Amino acid sequence: MYERYHLPKKELPLPERPFAKNAVVRDDRCMNCGRCADQCIYGVHERDAKDPRVMAEPKAYLCKNCLRCVENCPQRALTVQYSKEYLSLGGGVWTPTRVNTIWNESQTGKLPVYGAGYRGMYVGPGYDSMWTDMSEIVRPTRDGIHGREYISTSVDLGKRVDHLEFDEKGDLLTEMPKFVELPLPMMMDVSRSADLRAAPFEGLIKAAATLGTYVFFPAGSKLPELPADAMRTLVPVFYAGKTAVETVSSPSIVEFEMSPAWKEDLKALSARFPNAIFGARVEAAEGVEKVAVDLVSDGIDIIHVLYDEQGQEKGTKRLAKDSLLAINKALANASIRESVSIIAAGGLAAAEHVPKSLICGADVIVLEQALKVALGCHGGPSCPVCPMDGSKITTDYAYWRTVNMVGAWRDQLLEVMGAMGVREARRLRGETGRAIFYEDAERDAFSNIQGGA
Repeated sequence: MYERYHLPKKELPLPERPFAKNAVVRDDRCMNCGRCADQCIYGVHERDAKDPRVMAEPKAYLCKNCLRCVENCPQRALTVQYSKEYLSLGGGVWTPTRVNTIWNESQTGKLPVYGAGYRGMYVGPGYDSMWTDMSEIVRPTRDGIHGREYISTSVDLGKRVDHLEFDEKGDLLTEMPKFVELPLPMMMDVSRSADLRAAPFEGLIKAAATLGTYVFFPAGSKLPELPADAMRTLVPVFYAGKTAVETVSSPSIVEFEMSPAWKEDLKALSARFPNAIFGARVEAAEGVEKVAVDLVSDGIDIIHVLYDEQGQEKGTKRLAKDSLLAINKALANASIRESVSIIAAGGLAAAEHVPKSLICGADVIVLEQALKVALGCHGGPSCPVCPMDGSKITTDYAYWRTVNMVGAWRDQLLEVMGAMGVREARRLRGETGRAIFYEDAERDAFSNIQGGA
């Protein structure tokens, strides 16, 4: 039975005091004329309740940065600038804008609208020198980006066949491999969050059940009492030599840590979970593309590539973008790309990182630190209290903030795919023609000029 994939939303702000992105400063030149209060439709400026002759301190957390109060102040007594609290958010690729954007997405389930387009940098530290080709957005009547045509975000995990064979009666001869279908190319992972408490963990599992996706967790961890549809979402991660620890009974996917004895671990897990598909967790480092080719030759269904939270390989500092492109190219050159699924994890700090990762060759991305940020983490060393460790986080709070954020990121994926003219997330994998890479654009523009490279 056909059923449209729909995600619920629920407005749910951060539990702490309202966050002020901007600092609204009133200096000594203010004459308390009240014109700022007349101009502000957000309620930032009000008269003091105890003494109406003077203006109260501005409620900066309500400021939308429209600057009407600044422009209309006859004394030039008002200044609006980024607050120190806002500028202290995040670190590296987790910029204050990205952290604040995730907070807003998790609160409302809606995408931010910045309006005037991006006017910043594309290359340099913190930038991936890549942007998506949105040329089809100017031809919506042909490609139907506003709902007239169905755009699928479903993807598959596991081996695929590159052709089908039938006998003379038309019966299928090809043995179909095991695979798992996800309604969106996003999964969750708490196995690298050592400070996770029971309530947020339970909320994430319930969110995964609503989203139709999966949660990676360390095998042997204590699990909450949950209904069967929620337990279905769990993917146990087994560490080297510990394949006998207690975990969920019939997982669809099982992952194991790479070690010198990983083949023995895989053999033991295959005997224990005969109906599961198996993934190997590979730390992204120099030569990861060769490791991927070797693992496919050994029959692995999924390769889960782990980047750090800055989206880089260990040691080489190569960006996940370049690393995924290299893995995808190596698998394609060996004619084994359809024999494995690639999961990319680490450094995924914004909704646009989902389509970019797919373009570079990933089948699915994994949310890790983004989940913590959704619950209130500041995304960097300045975070005062980890939300995963906080007793104030309830299951319901973790559930709704996660569903809201993932729903917003899926909406962004739909927008980008529509603008590209791509109607299936499966087709987006490895479609480098749907993106522009700075290095390629620079070479195309300047290589023919005398003195160019």
